[in-house]
Amino acid sequence: MKRTITIVMALTALLLIASPVLAAKWVDSQKADFYTVPDGNSDNVSDILAGGQVTLVDPMGNVSLIIQGNVRDLTPSTTYAVWVRNLAGYTGDYLNNYEPLGYFMLTTFTTNAKGHGNFHINIGKDDLPDGTYDIQVAINDLPSDQHPNGVTKIATQKYTVVTVKGE
Repeated sequence: MKRTITIVMALTALLLIASPVLAAKWVDSQKADFYTVPDGNSDNVSDILAGGQVTLVDPMGNVSLIIQGNVRDLTPSTTYAVWVRNLAGYTGDYLNNYEPLGYFMLTTFTTNAKGHGNFHINIGKDDLPDGTYDIQVAINDLPSDQHPNGVTKIATQKYTVVTVKGE
């Protein structure tokens, strides 16, 4: 009897310890390839792979969404802008935005001598409401007088569905 009580107490303690882990949010990531954009318009993404991809993660904690990208075969030693489409309700920092398409330029990166580059964006939990987002990520050259939002060089297909929810 004493042994049974000890086993029950041990199992109860184990369940109490494991409960927070079991209750935690499952973290899924989604990957989306980059494709060429022949006319510079992210509404017209081709079916030709461009090299590289973006990973979208809805993590736990103080971050609502992580966007990580790796690109290949762009112009060497050139700075590009990362635009994210369809972030309805986004209130965080951004470098530029284009309201008609719900685009936010969130960061820039510079390619190396081979034309490869990467970027990492954390969107805080207070900057993006819980919900489902049809995300598109576009890589543009930098804005100019002729093209105030830059010209899209590569982009993900429309759209990668990401569900952002609290813990």
